[in-house]
Parts: sequence; C-alpha cells; structure tokens
Amino acid sequence: MECRDKAGFMVVRIRFGRGPTVSRRKGKNARIAALAASLLTMVSVSFASLGVWRLGEDLGWTGDFVVETGLLSHWLVWLGLAAAAQYGSWCLQQYAAASRQRDAAAALVGAPAELAEDPAPVRATAGV
Repeated sequence: MECRDKAGFMVVRIRFGRGPTVSRRKGKNARIAALAASLLTMVSVSFASLGVWRLGEDLGWTGDFVVETGLLSHWLVWLGLAAAAQYGSWCLQQYAAASRQRDAAAALVGAPAELAEDPAPVRATAGV
C-alpha cells in the first residue's frame, strides 16, 4: 500500500491545432440564400400552376381539382401563396447580391490602388 500513498495527480495536456477563425462579417450565408431563392422560385411556379388549375376548374375549362373542400380549394389562396413565395425568393436574392457586392468590395481593399479606384465616369454627348 505504500505506492498508493505516494501517488499524486497526473496532469495531461491535450493540444489541438488551430481551427478556422470565426468571423462576424455580414452575409456569410449568401450561397445558401441564393440556393433557397432558386428553390422558392420553383415552389412559386408550382403554387401558381395549382392556382390556375383551380381557377380553370371554377370556369369549367379543366377537370377536377385535387382539393375539393377546405382552405386550399380556393384559387386565390394558391395564387397568394405563389406571390408570397416569389416575394421571399426576391428578398433572398437581394440579400445574396448585397453580400456578393460586399465581398467583392472587401477583396478590392487589398488590391493595388489603380484597381481599387472607380474608373473615371464616361460622358456621352449628343452631336447637336
């Protein structure tokens, strides 16, 4: 039992490599926003086609609609959903475009001075 009495604590140090730095810049999700905008556009087209199908059934131009009763049996609901999905897609596209512009401007900060400056404005005059 003498060994147990003399035993102390052992300190083990584990060293991990440096991981990616966490940045607080805006617009980190621009690529995901662009992807979601594309998918929402397809969803919007699907909603619009269902709305036109329901409207066509109400006018007697098409066959039976999938939903006969309830909230989703009205063509205005489908077209409203299509408009809302398209508006969401537009908002996501604006977010992604603003983020890409911000990234491009940040990339020019480290560029040579002649590339970072805006080109001189071009003036066109009419031959009057």
